[in-house]
Amino acid sequence: MSCTRALRASSAIRRGTQVRSERSPLATRPGDVGARSYAEAMPALDPRDRLRRFVLRARKVMAHSLVHDHPELLREAAEGTIGVHVEWNQKTGEGKHRLQMTLPPEEQFESFAARIRPFTIGKEPVYWSPVLDALEKLLDAETLAELVDIDGLRARWQERVEGSNVAQAYYVMTENGTITDVKLADQWLNSDALHTQVIRSGVGKDMGLTERYKAAAGVYSRIGVCVEDTLWLISYLVGQGLLDIDKSAFTDPIFADTEIDFELVGAYCAPVGSEPMPTDMVDPADFAALAELDTNKWTPIHKDPELMAVVQGKAQAGDETPRVS
Repeated sequence: MSCTRALRASSAIRRGTQVRSERSPLATRPGDVGARSYAEAMPALDPRDRLRRFVLRARKVMAHSLVHDHPELLREAAEGTIGVHVEWNQKTGEGKHRLQMTLPPEEQFESFAARIRPFTIGKEPVYWSPVLDALEKLLDAETLAELVDIDGLRARWQERVEGSNVAQAYYVMTENGTITDVKLADQWLNSDALHTQVIRSGVGKDMGLTERYKAAAGVYSRIGVCVEDTLWLISYLVGQGLLDIDKSAFTDPIFADTEIDFELVGAYCAPVGSEPMPTDMVDPADFAALAELDTNKWTPIHKDPELMAVVQGKAQAGDETPRVS
């Protein structure tokens, strides 16, 4: 079982552990995590089912076009990388400084953040805290003690998901107060991207769309790193035989087919409004039930004169395989 690392090479594998992976994982710092109550809103799920749902959603995040097209921009946003352009006039001693950043394309980032959002909502089955609870329940004591730094992973998730009053990378001050990057990111998501909520705080109103998006790019990219770390860890443990979950989680489709093509066993038509639509299901194998159709009113599609006239017209126009839709 493998999981390609795209955003950053880190995981919850303890320092000094020998692992085989595409890139060597780094240990995370240990830390105690304050408990958060989610039991009332959280759906009751078997731990294996919860992890399966997490894997499916995490695969969808990591398959996003933004991860494939601009991984370096996501990494820079997650790490808070900025550029400072400096101009210095040696004769006058005067200097100019400019902050420069290239953010991920906002249109792509909107759907990237939308895919991440369920991991941050307490009522969702893939909310991060019960997912880690489920993982801990399914691992034996030796694996937890010697291999998996579950406390470090919890600390990282909590730091990046919970609490908008504590800045992750920076905060902004105006005459109307102070606002954190986390709060700005939340305003971008709920006022600019997925919803149209009104920003009511004075300092929030002082901030423009670009400032909100700059904060969101960092905050949600860092959550994306948590998603990738946890998916990588689960994939590694399953591959090593240390975690037993349904392996279909790694292979089941995560995107719908956009080309639909399947054979119809029976297809009939009637003039619009002439006959009521059927109200029950007919087993295609039950030919007796099909025989009860009033063929004076219901006509097999390939015998309908209007449709066949269209087909014949296409055939006369030179279509090799005339079709009608």
